[in-house]
Amino acid sequence: MKYRSDIDGLRALAVIPVLLYHVGVPGFGGGFVGVDIFFVISGYLICGMTDADIRNGTFSLGNFYKRRILRILPALFVMLLVTGVLAYIYFLPVELEDFAKSLASAVGSVANVYFAKTAGYFEAPAETKPLLHAWSLGVEEQFYLVVPVVMLVAYRFAPKRARLLLAIGAVMSFAAAIAMSTRNETFVFYLTPFRAWELALGALLAIGFIPAPPRGMWSNVCGLAGLTLLLGVILAGSSSAPLLLMTSLAGVGATMVIASSERGISPAGRLLSLRPLVFVGLMSYSLYLWHWPLIVFQRTDAVLKTGSSASTKLLLIVLSVGMAYLSWKLIELPFRSMARNTSRTKVFTAASGAMASAFVICGLVLLAGGAPFRFPERVLQISAYLAYDSSAAFRTGRCFLLTNHQQLDTETCMTRDPARPNYLLIGDSHAAHLWLGLASAMPGVNVMQASASLCRPAVQGGSHYDSPACRRMMDFVFNDFLANNRIDKILLAASWKDEDLPILATTLDLLKARGLRVTVLGPIVEYDSALPRLLVDEILRDDPAAARAMRRPGVHERDSAMSHLAADHGASYVSLYDAICPDGRCDEYVAANVPMQFDEGHLTSQGSIELGRRLAPFLAPKLVGARDAN
Repeated sequence: MKYRSDIDGLRALAVIPVLLYHVGVPGFGGGFVGVDIFFVISGYLICGMTDADIRNGTFSLGNFYKRRILRILPALFVMLLVTGVLAYIYFLPVELEDFAKSLASAVGSVANVYFAKTAGYFEAPAETKPLLHAWSLGVEEQFYLVVPVVMLVAYRFAPKRARLLLAIGAVMSFAAAIAMSTRNETFVFYLTPFRAWELALGALLAIGFIPAPPRGMWSNVCGLAGLTLLLGVILAGSSSAPLLLMTSLAGVGATMVIASSERGISPAGRLLSLRPLVFVGLMSYSLYLWHWPLIVFQRTDAVLKTGSSASTKLLLIVLSVGMAYLSWKLIELPFRSMARNTSRTKVFTAASGAMASAFVICGLVLLAGGAPFRFPERVLQISAYLAYDSSAAFRTGRCFLLTNHQQLDTETCMTRDPARPNYLLIGDSHAAHLWLGLASAMPGVNVMQASASLCRPAVQGGSHYDSPACRRMMDFVFNDFLANNRIDKILLAASWKDEDLPILATTLDLLKARGLRVTVLGPIVEYDSALPRLLVDEILRDDPAAARAMRRPGVHERDSAMSHLAADHGASYVSLYDAICPDGRCDEYVAANVPMQFDEGHLTSQGSIELGRRLAPFLAPKLVGARDAN
């Protein structure tokens, strides 16, 4: 397959938006689709070369994997080595253990599987995972392992139907992605069976199943339309848009751009062949490898402690490009030049040795428990809450639903007690984290619970957070349970946002019309990073204001607005913000070395019990007064 400079330019169009999107430059809301462009390019090049070699009788699986190893692993392993050193210096034991697992998965070409399995509602955010971007390498590497073998077998036993079989595989992959998108979009994002259709688009073009447009007007229109489609998705797209819509538009656009120059360079191809774009495209792999770890370590203040946000972003971009150039020049090019003169045995032996060494190091880190000897005891006690298991306190899977497949256990969570007042706590995880504290602080009250992740307590739908499990539960609670059971007080709690207030107002009006007593529990103080990590940073950096500086703005103002809204719609209101932040100073610890919250906003069990003690006089004053008198 002859060299095409426009494809290197298309690589630049893929990696630049990814970089700018991750750095946080405004105007690139759909920049993440650059990965989808890479998928189409990879499918086109790899399957095109494989198809040509099979037809010429020169294809060798050994040579194919040797070239892939020399192309991918050297730059990857250098990035992993540098990232591993930074992680050892900076990461806390819990974080280092997670990093070791992700490193082993990246070395083993299954990073996408690892991140798909570990993605969860209470998982650490993406900004703390320096190897998260390796998921896309896992997709491509798994594609490389399977498709050449499939093509070889297909051409040998069904040569006339080989292309059709590949097309059927692409259709099956896309259909599977559609089916899975309603059940688990995380799997659709990470896993190869639901991404293979994107690589197959490029492959089908390369082998001629998708016809290239004839030269002239049609190729010109095809290229410009594809380029316009890509720029539209990158600039006007959003991570909140349906995933398959974004990936489909990007995949089709990239295929159209490549197809437009199949029979001769098109205007779009000439534009992409400009030297600056080609230069960036040549080092796009290294730029993709280095940009994300640099961003993660900057956001965790391990490197690049700069002042303004704009200067930080600019410095990240410059440093990413600089590291990419060095990686391309000093690692990629020399190793790629070895492809002809180095035996497969040497390449496979060296790669196996490097992989085995990485696995051993990761194993040692896990056996050592994340190397806790690097930090003082107090830091270790606080940082242990980064691995906090909330399932028992939240009653996950029974009274707090994390997935659409879980069912509310009404016998455990919503059984009335005729001997005590019955309160029903409804909402999302910010309702679930209150249950333990309220139940402990008000033993004279039967506190029932109906909660689900990202589930606003609303009679009617409308929140963009709504999931099937949420709506199913809310319909049951408001239209069935409350219609047939006498409840003394309804408690509504959630991770309230400004856009939730109209929905809340409607809910309060409907519940008031039914004669139900409602108390709204306001928003809780939240942070931009996990509170235990911030508290540790205060100790390690001798910066007592680290947590305070990372409080999310607007919570106090929202709390005030919700107080007025509740009063206007006939409901009681209890301020969680005032309970945790008396006089504007927020309590970060429950007791010595015990954080109030275990992540950005959710209460530890000790924090829930303490907050419940503070809230009880407002929720059940007579019962609490009587208990205190005794």
